Amino acid sequence: MHSNDRQAKLGSKINELFEKEGKETFKKVQETIFEENVECKEIQDAIKHFLSYRRISFYVRPTLISLGCQAVGSNTKAVSDIAAPLVLMSGGMDIHDDILDNQKTQGSRLTVLGRFNKNIALLAGDALIFKGLMSWNRLAHGKLSIRSFIEITKLLEKAFFEVGDGQALEASLKRQTDVDPEQYLQIARKKAADIEALLRIGTIIGNAQQHEIESLSEYGRCLGMLWILGDDVADIFNHKEIKRRIKNGCLPLPLFYALRNPKFKSQIHEIIFKKKITKKDTETILQIVTESLGLEKTKKVMQGLIKKALRNATKFKNVENLKLLIMDSQNFISKI
Repeated sequence: MHSNDRQAKLGSKINELFEKEGKETFKKVQETIFEENVECKEIQDAIKHFLSYRRISFYVRPTLISLGCQAVGSNTKAVSDIAAPLVLMSGGMDIHDDILDNQKTQGSRLTVLGRFNKNIALLAGDALIFKGLMSWNRLAHGKLSIRSFIEITKLLEKAFFEVGDGQALEASLKRQTDVDPEQYLQIARKKAADIEALLRIGTIIGNAQQHEIESLSEYGRCLGMLWILGDDVADIFNHKEIKRRIKNGCLPLPLFYALRNPKFKSQIHEIIFKKKITKKDTETILQIVTESLGLEKTKKVMQGLIKKALRNATKFKNVENLKLLIMDSQNFISKI
């Protein structure tokens, strides 16, 4: 089988996994959002628009909870009820994150911020977070045992604060060039706390042993970091994204590695602090990041995370789907 065929087959299997495990939760999310009579048409339209372009990401979170359950041999019957409030809260945080990063597009689609104004985006994010919190509170009255509800609530509190701390630290690095890559990796680890938490929730629902919870938690933290660093690498190859990050956000890891090389630092500074960054400038940055081994060093970090994730995943019998997600990252870095 040719490499492209294998990649297509892998992508298809992952999409099928997300669709299978996430579609019921997405249906509940839609029902929960639109059970309220929101009179402001712009807020309604903003939330509908968000659902239209973030559908796949809404599938990811319930899938991770399901994988946590499956890994410890438990059924996934209650996942959609538990995942729906979390998807709502996380969705609201995603909209707020786009505001912080001034991210007006995602792929070929406009984000809520890109299609509407900042105030509408902020209020739409608030609405999703508040609705998620109210829906979560209802789980204490029948869907979860009080013990599980309290345990998961404490876990979520810790994860959301850690992610928020990571986002705040990342925001403080806006237009900063003298950043130790290890500092950035610590921030990425914080931002991966929500992925760890979702898998950990699955183990709690499945009444796992403590050693199982810890192993799957570390797998989740590695997976979350792989996704974050994968975005960093992809952005280096994308003119619009690297330009946006230079002007309005935090630089990606490969560029921080390149900036540690005295041979290239002044050349990078010259581009970064220009008033107008051209396509030729971003192509030069890609060339510098490659020549300075910034991409290679990022790849090495990702390979270490892959090894650690697989080491933890193989401790479980139901490991196929856990490995599938890591294979996606392996496939990605093989093309760097």
